[in-house]
Amino acid sequence: MTTAPTVRIAPDDALVIDLRDLGVSAAGEGLEQLFVKFCSRNSQSVWQYELTPEGEIIAMPPVNHPGGLHENDTATELNVWSRSFGGMATGSNAFYRMPVTGGVLVPDAAWISPDRLAAHPPSPGEPIPICPDFVIEIRSTHDNLSPLHAKMRLYVQNGVLLGWLIDARNRRVYVYRAGQTEPELLENPANLLGEDVLPGFTFEVARWIFDRI
Repeated sequence: MTTAPTVRIAPDDALVIDLRDLGVSAAGEGLEQLFVKFCSRNSQSVWQYELTPEGEIIAMPPVNHPGGLHENDTATELNVWSRSFGGMATGSNAFYRMPVTGGVLVPDAAWISPDRLAAHPPSPGEPIPICPDFVIEIRSTHDNLSPLHAKMRLYVQNGVLLGWLIDARNRRVYVYRAGQTEPELLENPANLLGEDVLPGFTFEVARWIFDRI
């Protein structure tokens, strides 16, 4: 594993469980397997879980309105495009393993290309074994931006080619790209383009997010 981000990715309202405080000494793949078992045993919970590279479980409460609506509409638009282009689009209930840093994260929406999906097919009951090509994170009403930026940098570190951090409150989008140290800031854009990563994909961010708060 490489060095984890200096800024924590846990939202301010999340419950953070440091497994080392509970006497858990597992690391790497062994720790991720314990995390999968933990999620399976708590599958009926309304909380959502992630595993940080530091070995902490983040337990996040349900997303309030209109955050849930934003996540659903965003994932739906991405899925419609993916049905024509190929690959696999997921919403805010898909677990992705971070192959470089370790950890298991859940983007609000994501997509894997057909070639990478064929080379790394998911197994039932397991996190998707690779980081997606494309991710979207949407800032909820009370989210602090710093953890979200840290999470976006973590995605890029693990292989994401393109990522959008959508700040609905301020009508801004931070565009993360592989090979770039800082994101591009877009002020009040009407649309977002998938560029070379998602050819032909246009997301009407004003229609589906900015104007629905």
